[in-house]
Amino acid sequence: MIIITCYKITQRLILLKRQHNGYARKGGKGLRYSRQRELIIENIKSRKDHPTADMIYDAVREKDETVSLGTVYRNLKNLSESGEIDTLETEDKKIRYDGDISPHAHFICRGCGKIVDVFDKVADESALKKLGLKVTGEKLVFYGLCKDCQKDK
Repeated sequence: MIIITCYKITQRLILLKRQHNGYARKGGKGLRYSRQRELIIENIKSRKDHPTADMIYDAVREKDETVSLGTVYRNLKNLSESGEIDTLETEDKKIRYDGDISPHAHFICRGCGKIVDVFDKVADESALKKLGLKVTGEKLVFYGLCKDCQKDK
């Protein structure tokens, strides 16, 4: 009885931590807690390199060898659809994942493939409102050469 009670308390604390860290689905539709999903979310949220599913899989497998590639892909799909993470498609059609869901643009280097977050406001929303447009999201990607690749050219 004590073990079951401790387990329930632990699960509740983990759920509260997830909600506090912004991991609960919008609209109150939460996913059932899973340790593997938690590892995937923590990995994405802690990274700035906009990883691929394979990169996430490799990193999560270091912490839990039982995680399958299918589990990673399913969770990435669910997290993306719920708005908990963002996706970014590169020119070579690879999907990259971003744990930072705040409004921002991206710069993708055509030389090395590095992706950089750009947080300056690019489009003026008041100009869009004057056109009668309501902004519900944004996704802006710049392409070019990063500083390192410019030096090499």
